[in-house]
Formats: sequence, structure tokens, C-alpha cells
Amino acid sequence: MHIETYLLEQLSAFRAAGTLSGAAETLHMSQPALSRSMQKLEKMLGVTLFNRQKNRLYLTELGRLAADYADRILRDQDEMVETLLARDGMLHTISIGSCAPGPLFAYTVSLPAFYPGRTVATEMNGDETALMDKLRQGHFNLIFLSHSVEEADLCCIHCGDEHLSINVIPAHPAALFKDKGVTFAEMDGETFLMNASIGIWNDLVRTKLPHSRLVLQDDMESLETVVNTSTLPSFTTDLAKQFFAGRYKGRIDVPFTDKEATISFYAVFQKKDRRRWAPWLEQVRADAAL
Repeated sequence: MHIETYLLEQLSAFRAAGTLSGAAETLHMSQPALSRSMQKLEKMLGVTLFNRQKNRLYLTELGRLAADYADRILRDQDEMVETLLARDGMLHTISIGSCAPGPLFAYTVSLPAFYPGRTVATEMNGDETALMDKLRQGHFNLIFLSHSVEEADLCCIHCGDEHLSINVIPAHPAALFKDKGVTFAEMDGETFLMNASIGIWNDLVRTKLPHSRLVLQDDMESLETVVNTSTLPSFTTDLAKQFFAGRYKGRIDVPFTDKEATISFYAVFQKKDRRRWAPWLEQVRADAAL
């Protein structure tokens, strides 16, 4: 027996609306047409799905069970379409997620050389649980996390570390410590310029500098403009300097010496894709070791 999808959609809509008129309105069809469809479904199944009373229609116990199956079938169809479309996109696109911006611009720069003809799509999200969920669901090919992962179907490889520094003008007192470094406690209370989108670094900075004021800029271009016309310190990292070298004129980098100022990054991906990513990740690790 073949049940047409539209009949299942209409049964599901009736259960959701609770009335024939409500379902008809949702489906943008007339009540008589919907009533005929439900009668057709009953005839096809050979069971009574509705309890018909004066001016009212109710689902029987079998009707509610049929609606449960209809909902499940419709969800499976939606999932099938989404999965196929996502898989088709993944054949032409490499999708990378990261808990911080550093790995995205430092580690992914070599991707086109290893996978020519592929488009690289990146997303930064400080919520590492959300990144893991999207990896499992197939929305990402690979993600960068700040901690290792041990799961049977996943591979986890340490790619390198990122170190936080402050970026100051030569007249700033912290510039005297460019070789020795400073601690978070010593800088707490200062006003800093900061990019609003820095992932997990955001929580760390706010936690370690609770008395500091953070003047947020929406993107790196805006931050660059403000930093180059301001005397306020800003933040930078060794990975950021590889990508934005020379953008901040006449400024000095002073590293934080606290252990929390260093974050290790790990590439996490499906174990079945190990051979696919191995050559590129070997190059990433070699570059990080330099």
C-alpha cells in the first residue's frame, strides 16, 4: 500500500490544530476538501480514524496512533532531505568550526593546497558543546577545540598552542616588560580595546580581568582602525600576529605569563576520515613546531 505524503501531512495538521477548520486554515485548503482527504485515508487503511459527532471531529485511539506514525514519517523525510543536501554540499565544501578565531586563520590557510577545488567554509563558536554536536550531526567536517576528546568514533590531534599578549604603545608602562611579561593581576583595572568575536578567549579575559573595562569592536577591521588611533592597550596572540602582522603601527607586544594565557588547540574529526585529514594535519603540526 502506498500512502501519499499529502495525506500524512493533513492528518498531522489536524492533530496539531485540533479542529477541521483550524487544520484547513493551516493547510490553506477548504474544509470539504480536507474532510474528503481524511475519508480517503480511512478507506485506504481500512480503519476508523475519526469519531464524528455533530459539527465536530475527533481522533480515535487508532487515529492518534496513525498521527504518531505520520509525524515520524514526515520527520524522517525532512531529515533525509537535509542530510542529502548537507552531504552534497560537503562533497564540494570543507566545513570547519572552531572555538576561537586563531586556528581558523592560522591552520586553515594551507587547506586549498591539499584539497584543490574545494571551498572552505568556517564558523567560530565559543560554545564547544555546540561544536561537538554539529560535528556529530555532519554539519562540520572538522572542529578545533581547546581540550582533547576521547570518543570511540572520533580522532583528536593536538595542533598547537596560542599565547595571549597585550599590545601597547611605547609610552605605556607595560612596554618596559616586553621581555619579562606581565600577569593578569598586574593589568586588571586597565581599559582594553577588544574584538567582540574571540570565542573562548572572551570568557577567559573577562574572568581574569574582572575590574577592567572592555571597549568592544565588531570586527578586526574596526579594531585595527581604533587601535591605530588610540593609546589604549589591546589584545593579540602569536597566531593572530601571523595573520595580522604589521597592521598595528608602532606598538609593542607584551606577553601574559599566567598559565591560563596559553590555550592548546585540538583538531577533532570522524575516525573514518583519518586518512583524509592526515597529510594536512601533519603540515599544521609541523608549522606549529617552528
